[in-house]
Amino acid sequence: MIDRGAHYNRCDFQVHSPRDRQWVGANYVTDAERMAYATKLVEACREKSLKAIAITDHHDMAFIPFVKRAALAETDANGAPLPENQLLVVFPGIELTLAVPCQAILILDAEFEENRFGAVLTALAISPAPDTDAKTAQTERLENIQSLKALKGKLDEHTWLRDRYIVFPNVTGEGKFSLLRNGMMAKYKEMPFVGGYVDGTVSDLRAGPASILAGKDRAWGNKRVACIQTSDNRREDHVDLGKHTSWIKWAKPTAEALRQACLAQESRISHDEPRLPSVVISGISVSNSLFLGPIDLAFNPQYNALIGGRGTGKSTILEYLRWALCDQPPATDDPDAPNYQSRRSRLIENTLKPLGATVDVTFTVNNVTHVVRRDSKDGNLLVKIGQDEMRPCNEAEVRALLPVQAYSQKQLSDVSVRTDELARFIAAPIRMELAQ
Repeated sequence: MIDRGAHYNRCDFQVHSPRDRQWVGANYVTDAERMAYATKLVEACREKSLKAIAITDHHDMAFIPFVKRAALAETDANGAPLPENQLLVVFPGIELTLAVPCQAILILDAEFEENRFGAVLTALAISPAPDTDAKTAQTERLENIQSLKALKGKLDEHTWLRDRYIVFPNVTGEGKFSLLRNGMMAKYKEMPFVGGYVDGTVSDLRAGPASILAGKDRAWGNKRVACIQTSDNRREDHVDLGKHTSWIKWAKPTAEALRQACLAQESRISHDEPRLPSVVISGISVSNSLFLGPIDLAFNPQYNALIGGRGTGKSTILEYLRWALCDQPPATDDPDAPNYQSRRSRLIENTLKPLGATVDVTFTVNNVTHVVRRDSKDGNLLVKIGQDEMRPCNEAEVRALLPVQAYSQKQLSDVSVRTDELARFIAAPIRMELAQ
């Protein structure tokens, strides 16, 4: 059961390697030396709670394969390989000095093929230093790229590269490498990219640049651009690593996911650590069902949607959840109102009980895992909290652990016209908070 949904990832997208000409630290030249440094870098990322980095040396990609291999080789405290969803994500990247003139960061899909790195540099007419050199070649401005629009056109000439990259121009205020300095309005307005990066924090931007990036300056085309904070780490002691980061939400680490995050920056990019709920339903497992068969679903801690046509089982899954968690909507004397509890009882009786099925719901409360298991044969309940063993419990205890608030479409429409449902709607979300 793997959650494939979108999650926030703490990112530093401007990380340099010992190949950088402004590197503060020792040189790493042989493959063994570079692998040793890459391992130290991955360890430092773990210590600083980074989930993703981009290696973005100036016009050079020689160090990226070593960092990617080091990330894949990371193990836990017992020496076991880390699960895929816990590995450090390493985006291949390049810091570009363009004739626009400005600097920009090119980031490729995390799974971009290493054997095409050289072709990417060739596509940009970059001649890197030999891989055996300690340092990159002296950075020369890419005079053949006079605009960011031209940069996209040059990259899109290659079908194997198209839609697998994203470009973040430098928008650090009005500095000499920034796209926001005086005289760059036309270049900014025609730019096809939807994100930019700052050296440092977005909060350090002055009112003028901040207004441009927010799309509130008509002279700059009312063009809105998302900002990514970066630390520009060039030190072997990693003092600057992760100093300025952004949390970006994606399901899969691709350039397109980063582009979508920029387009929906309010919900997918945060410059401070996002506050996530302390109580989360993380999964449901149904041993068998005459309607849906066995079910094993993992839920995202932030948002979930079940999408399907009529009769595909969306409401059934919701009702299995409600039944296992002992949700009891108030009864009603209204003869015209549907009897929800009778409907649910028939569902359990007809789809689970003939198979002797059980329903397990996993949820976390303040990072402690809980499991509730309900047996369709007799409705008996078991609960497991943390590392404890499964033990019998009653409905009141389950409702105290996780007071769910669930409504079918018809029930939700009843909320505003029935005082008992309205009281439940208001009280349920804050009951646990009040108790604490």
